Amino acid sequence: MANLTLANFEAVAAMARQRNNRSQLLARLARQHLATTSADLPDLPDATAQGQWPWLRLRSLTLGPFRGFREPQTFDLSKRVTLCYGPNGSGKSSLCEALEYALCGAVEEAGSRRIEQRDYLANIHAGRFANPNLTATDAEGGEVRVAADEDAFRFFFVEKNRIDNFSRIAATSPGRKTDLIATLFGMEQFNNFALHFNESMDAALTLTTETQAQLAGCRQALRTDELTRDGEVEQLRALDEAAADYATGVAENLTYNNLKLLVFGSEETPSRLQELDTKLRSLIPAVTNCSRQIVADLFANADIGVKNLATSQRSLDEQRSQVSFRQLFAAVQALRAEREDRCPACLTPITEVASNPFERADAGLRELEELARLEADHDSLRRAAGEASRALRTGLRNLEEFLVSEGRADTLVGAYLHALPRNPEAPDWWIAVYSPETDETGATPSLEQILVVADQAAARDERTREALLRRDEDMAEQTRLNEARVWMAEHDGRRSQVIENAAQARGRITLWEEANADLIRRASEEEQANVRDRPIKEAYDSFYGLLGRFREQLPGMLMADLNASTMALYNEFNHGDRSEDKLADLRLPLTGDGIIDIAFRGNPQQRVNALAALSEGHIRCLGLAILLAKAEAVGAPLIIFDDAINAIDHDHRSGIRAAIFESERFRQTQIILTCHSPEFVKDIENHLPRDLRDDCHQYVLLHHRGDYQPRVNPPGTQNYLARAREAIDERFNARDALSFARKSLEMLTHKAWKWLESHRVGNISVQIEGPGKEPQLYGLCTALRKKLMDAQTFAHDSKAPLLENLNTILGIPEDNLVWTLLNKGAHEEPNRDDFDMVHVETVLAVLSNVDALELRPNR
Repeated sequence: MANLTLANFEAVAAMARQRNNRSQLLARLARQHLATTSADLPDLPDATAQGQWPWLRLRSLTLGPFRGFREPQTFDLSKRVTLCYGPNGSGKSSLCEALEYALCGAVEEAGSRRIEQRDYLANIHAGRFANPNLTATDAEGGEVRVAADEDAFRFFFVEKNRIDNFSRIAATSPGRKTDLIATLFGMEQFNNFALHFNESMDAALTLTTETQAQLAGCRQALRTDELTRDGEVEQLRALDEAAADYATGVAENLTYNNLKLLVFGSEETPSRLQELDTKLRSLIPAVTNCSRQIVADLFANADIGVKNLATSQRSLDEQRSQVSFRQLFAAVQALRAEREDRCPACLTPITEVASNPFERADAGLRELEELARLEADHDSLRRAAGEASRALRTGLRNLEEFLVSEGRADTLVGAYLHALPRNPEAPDWWIAVYSPETDETGATPSLEQILVVADQAAARDERTREALLRRDEDMAEQTRLNEARVWMAEHDGRRSQVIENAAQARGRITLWEEANADLIRRASEEEQANVRDRPIKEAYDSFYGLLGRFREQLPGMLMADLNASTMALYNEFNHGDRSEDKLADLRLPLTGDGIIDIAFRGNPQQRVNALAALSEGHIRCLGLAILLAKAEAVGAPLIIFDDAINAIDHDHRSGIRAAIFESERFRQTQIILTCHSPEFVKDIENHLPRDLRDDCHQYVLLHHRGDYQPRVNPPGTQNYLARAREAIDERFNARDALSFARKSLEMLTHKAWKWLESHRVGNISVQIEGPGKEPQLYGLCTALRKKLMDAQTFAHDSKAPLLENLNTILGIPEDNLVWTLLNKGAHEEPNRDDFDMVHVETVLAVLSNVDALELRPNR
């Protein structure tokens, strides 16, 4: 929609919002061209990146016929500062508009007045206008012609009308505040264009659905069939997606068709499910859990058990004679539980027998505790030997089963294992394998032969375990495929049912449509109009919303990150205000209904609306500060002041002059200034730092003398020192030289006084002749000299040379004619003595020396 608007910009801009005229036009254009209009960004010239300019400084401008200039006129713009002044109507605005046209390609004032550019820019006496020729100097020092680029150069201009409009912002509605903020930055034409779009284009479009609603009412009886018919594709798609998801769940990257092949196979290839069924019906040998190490350990454990048991038996046999005593003592202890007060043998009371039998039994059992321990160990060893024997027999039985399963039961080892009793009673029934050569029948294998069979069993166990793992995987796959077989049968049934239901529904719908053909046709035409116009509505609504959001966000985009620099400039403009009346904080609005939020140094915690708290003069200073902060933020190499200073009251002009022309802030920026105040131009030239003075010149524009061509005087100077030197060097006129010298001395002494005051040593005593009068310059110079001599702790590079030059000029006697003129001027009088040229040169030298010193406040 934006591209369509841009392609028909003149026609759209000519239409206002009244009676939906602009919407009607856009609706017709959209129906014809929107579908074929590109949705891509238009091919616009690349915007110049901030701080990357195609040139460094303007060089010259030739204009005419153009506005107030009937004939071509060339202006030298090669200096860093170009000052143009003259009365109203002398061509200053035409000069600025020529610069605006050359830099931006159009003059905003023409658009604001709704006048064609050619009609507005033409000189009425010549009946035409010629494009201004503007040249500049590039980074290599070469001359280039300036190409217009409104996006890049719009912030180069500071105009009086913008500041005037901004000063009236406090009395406007929030919506209008957005317009005035845009106007401040030279975007008024955009706002006017944007404001004439209608909020909605609906009235110009076909968006109703009456016929379709009537048709829908008649179709209600077919609603179920239409839903069935219309939902067929979606249902089948959902079923197919479910099938694809199910197949992927069975195996990664598996398609549904491939899953069918796995489950059902094909005529050429059996299914994977059949293959698994066959495979799983085959038997896998049992695991023997035998290996050389295991069997060898079983034999070793059995040998140890027999050996330990035999050793224990020998120990018991050696103490067998003691067994009868232990049994006797144990019997006596058992009788004690029945009656411990009589002898168990003769029933004599214990107190009467010579020796207590129970105590003798306790003592005897304690003496036979070692025998008891040996018997207990022997029992334990016998059980361990039996367990080792049984374990060995179990292991050999597993080897026997292995050989049987392998069909090797008739081998030497197989026959030996088969002949072994199931539960051998002999304590060392396996001992023969250690010396098989003693078996004359040759039926006994060696231990090594048995271990070889164990190796074979272990190898088969490994294969069996691997097969069991594979079998588990096959069984899991078989389960998945069986489940898939059931799922697919159900899925295919559901899919067939959807297709059948849709086919039956279509048949019933066809019969109904034949009976309602005319209503269907009219509803279709309405629907096509809806289809055509709804995207237009959506495009317009989106475009209008975007345009509104852009206008709403425009203040934030224009004034982003300008808070600190704007506040600093504002405070510099108002340097004469009391400290507590200067700003401690400033926040520019980010939306159209936002406020300019400020806090004063006197009460930094209290925030107020700047437009309610500031005077009109201060608001104008704020507008100028915003414009200059924006130019500084984009790194503008040029700032053009179109009569902007005349929008500011006199009280603030010295601060503005110092901030723009005397500070370091815009030292590298080219400045072109027009105004109708010779005094302001004179002050600029006299207060410019000495090292910048040669890079400044001025033009005086005056009314024509009947030829309708403004008079443009060649560049000159109003600097007092330069004019004093010119009076001596070119005209040998000491009186004129001292007249300008007096003005220069007055300016420099006040400048020095303010400089001392900024360093808190400016409190001086000076005599004046009466109320309302200024102190004489001799007295002021004397007071300054005394202050410098008395301020022992004050140190500055400019102190000593300033004191030296004050001493030099004060070395001229006060009653000398030179001081008579410097103090209060001298009138034309007959027979007056000539001025001493040595003293005149001394005065000019002193003024030149002081002019070269750093005497700016706070420096």
